[in-house]
Amino acid sequence: MIFKHKSVNLEEVGKLKVLSSQEIKDSPISIGFECLDRQMFDPDRCYEPLGKTGVKWARCQTGWCRCEQQKGVYTFEWLDSIVDNLLAQGVKPWFNVGYGNKLYMNDVYSDAAVGFVPLYYGEETLQAWKNYIRALSEHFKGRIEYFEIWNESNISNFWQPRKADPAEYARFIKITADEIRSVIPDARIGGCVATHSTWVRSGFVLKLFRTGIARELNFFSIHAYCQQPELNYPKFVASLRRIMDENGGRHVELWQGEAGFASWFPPVHQMEPYVFESEHNQAIWMLRRYFLDISLGMKKSSFFQMADMMGTYKMADVTKKNPARHGILDGVNYQPKLSYKTMQHLAVFFDDKTQPAELYCAANLHEALPRYERHSRLIDIAIQTYTYERNGYPFFAYSLSEDVQYGFEGIAPLMLAGEKNPALKPIEKPVLVDMLSGKIYRVKDWNVEAFDELYFFNGLPLTDYPLVICDEKALISCEFK
Repeated sequence: MIFKHKSVNLEEVGKLKVLSSQEIKDSPISIGFECLDRQMFDPDRCYEPLGKTGVKWARCQTGWCRCEQQKGVYTFEWLDSIVDNLLAQGVKPWFNVGYGNKLYMNDVYSDAAVGFVPLYYGEETLQAWKNYIRALSEHFKGRIEYFEIWNESNISNFWQPRKADPAEYARFIKITADEIRSVIPDARIGGCVATHSTWVRSGFVLKLFRTGIARELNFFSIHAYCQQPELNYPKFVASLRRIMDENGGRHVELWQGEAGFASWFPPVHQMEPYVFESEHNQAIWMLRRYFLDISLGMKKSSFFQMADMMGTYKMADVTKKNPARHGILDGVNYQPKLSYKTMQHLAVFFDDKTQPAELYCAANLHEALPRYERHSRLIDIAIQTYTYERNGYPFFAYSLSEDVQYGFEGIAPLMLAGEKNPALKPIEKPVLVDMLSGKIYRVKDWNVEAFDELYFFNGLPLTDYPLVICDEKALISCEFK
């Protein structure tokens, strides 16, 4: 265990104290409540556990097919139950609006008409979609503020029966947004795309924003599935932000709206895993996802998802009989996984008072891997640092961006340098927070640089998930021994 390495100079002194969603005012942290239009897990077994995580938001799919099973007759009771139970736990639902409806479409692949777009089935179908959206908006007015229109519009799994088309997606957003805002004038409207695992700049997004669609949008979400969250991601986000800003979208918030890492993968999966079952890998991927997203200014970051999908899962043109298990609750017995506990630590750390901060922070492995010896220095470059501020105190976080499957065992000692900014409160009793276990350690070997510009924290471990250095008074909620 790297925390017990002889060169690590830490003393365990406490642990993070978990808070409920009711106790946390707000945060950017969201959880996936997707696929309930297809009844892929039991939400009734999730509400109470979710309320104990501290998570403040939940992404819900509205399911036209389940809401309108007889032409012109809308059944919202199932969605009412989800929305009201989430709100009762202190969790704010936001809607992803879709998909098709076999009452109006005669060639859909699944009963839920996943991915089949109302634009392509004649005027009756498009009018039926408008009627449904207006009825949905009227029914949930006062309870739902955010409406994300369609899911992953740029890939064939969710855009049928024609090829993905940014101009057509823009037209569809406008049609749908007009219906929502006719009922809820101040509704917050969003768009959504899947993003490539290697983070290639997206021509689809560029062409979408060149249509002028930004004037209809309040937020735009990407789905950041990948093996290594950090790989090319900051440049990708910066490029996306620039595309939005240059095309009338400076006001549009950027969200990471759906991404996850499974605790179990089937033998054939798009992410090409070589470790098929690991709750540990899922949990550390989650930590890295949130630290990265929030450091880059994402206004929401949503993890897929609350509970494992255990049944047959159909998209627009493919069936998955044994889908990967992305839930923070086990889909068989609804018991918490390690990622559930990790989510609790994240929720208490990233409340509304914790914000990204531009502070200097750098790691040094010279003692562990001396320069006068022959070592690969790639590990130095792979160390990520993140800086935040809360209630006037600085927070310094760091991790190694290794593939979570690799099983990095840690290395020590590491020295971390952090800016001693005179605009912030000084660190007087530094502690290290292990975001995976929730344990808090006193940093015993530390000093301030001679010119009073830098803190030096010595004798630290390096792991492949974020560890946080801050003053003990800056901790949001904790219990000391």
